[in-house]
Amino acid sequence: MWHGTDLCRSCGTCVISGTRSPLCPGVLGPKDVVLSPQGFGPARNIVAFTGGDISCCVDFYCQTAEEIKSKCQNMWILIETNGYGLTPENLDRFKDSGVDSFWLDIKAYDEEIYKKLCGTTNEWILKAPLELAKRDFIFELLTLYIPGWVEDDQIEKIAKLAHKVNPEIPITILAFFPVHKMKSTAPPSLSDMVRIYHKVRETGLNNVKLGNCGVFARTAQDWEQLLKNVGKEGIG
Repeated sequence: MWHGTDLCRSCGTCVISGTRSPLCPGVLGPKDVVLSPQGFGPARNIVAFTGGDISCCVDFYCQTAEEIKSKCQNMWILIETNGYGLTPENLDRFKDSGVDSFWLDIKAYDEEIYKKLCGTTNEWILKAPLELAKRDFIFELLTLYIPGWVEDDQIEKIAKLAHKVNPEIPITILAFFPVHKMKSTAPPSLSDMVRIYHKVRETGLNNVKLGNCGVFARTAQDWEQLLKNVGKEGIG
């Protein structure tokens, strides 16, 4: 099941100033935070596939994973995915090839809403958490709070689904921000995100975080209120 550890998602504050950010989990020391082309971040032994989702192209991932593992057994392989390619057959192949973990992004629970957002069914995507757990993958669930689309009811259903598999599964609730064809959709408010955080915790899940916090916490007062309501452990 889930055996992960919290890793520092550092902004580089400890490197630049010599002091930790108030939100720093204190997992890594300053020497473990390095400068890369994308900015400061923790040094890790992870190869992560994110961005455009091509998990249906199972041959690519399996061949790549096998090549990576043949050269470095200690390298961790993570795939971020919307789950469309996570059929039982593909999951078996991912496991055999050396893929270690997944970030599974479940856009909505009700199929009608999912189809409007993604254009396809989520029938087997909702089965993916159980299938991942059966194969001992390490995984985290993500979902997006989209006002008018994916709100409390949808996210609570996803949380209850996860809880049935294992209450220790981490879940991150991301705040939607308006882009592309959904520019006219407003982002969630601070009160929206705090409310859904507690509702998801009430389902019995033990590892719940909020993400994209800068979308709804824009001032020092917002951050003070957020920390008061969810604590550092509730911020991803």
